[in-house]
Amino acid sequence: MAMQTDPVCGMQVDEQKAQEKSQFEGRTYYFCSEDCKIEFDQQPEEYAVKTAQKGGQAKSSGSSR
Repeated sequence: MAMQTDPVCGMQVDEQKAQEKSQFEGRTYYFCSEDCKIEFDQQPEEYAVKTAQKGGQAKSSGSSR
């Protein structure tokens, strides 16, 4: 079970069970609720920067091999 941090509220989300996700700059972000996804989608740059600054766990959807 891989857990990801919702970039909006900080809640831990199981990426296998998350119903809400968004793509931004080649990464997948997982959300605990539709409200958090909507908030992220309105300002993805802001949340992506915050996630990166915290050493976030957003998952790249591209292969790095």
